[in-house]
Amino acid sequence: MGEKLSLYELTSEHRLICDAIEEAGGEITPEIEAMLAINEENFLTKAEGYAEIIAKYTILAENAKTRKAQCERVQKVAENTVKRMKERIAQAMEEYNLPKVEIGMHKLSFRTSQQVEIIDEAKIPNIYIKVKTEVDKKALREDLKNGVIIEGATLKENKSLQIR
Repeated sequence: MGEKLSLYELTSEHRLICDAIEEAGGEITPEIEAMLAINEENFLTKAEGYAEIIAKYTILAENAKTRKAQCERVQKVAENTVKRMKERIAQAMEEYNLPKVEIGMHKLSFRTSQQVEIIDEAKIPNIYIKVKTEVDKKALREDLKNGVIIEGATLKENKSLQIR
């Protein structure tokens, strides 16, 4: 059996593992895998350390998700503001018949582009229609649960560790 580590040593190891995981961008490298090796003697202590690492990164992920949502809201507000302001200035330039304006460091002008506008999708020839197919996993799961044998699919049971 391996050497039993003290709580201080396990705590230090815990910090080293966290640092290594962060430096590796969340990847579990062979070096990190070796650091994570578990033996019977320190399983409970290591399991607690693992739970602490998992809890830390769960909170980190949740915080990042919250910040991402906040940033997406800020992005949407900024993009909508730019869109509305561009529409207003374009409307004013058209009203005053100004195709080009130079104001300080800024040059305002119109650029012409083309965009396809669908008037009646039912009249578009099939060669221009894209069809996306996908498996209805919900219906497939129900039929497999009810004993229907479906070639190419099976029910797979997964286990996931819960930490509370």
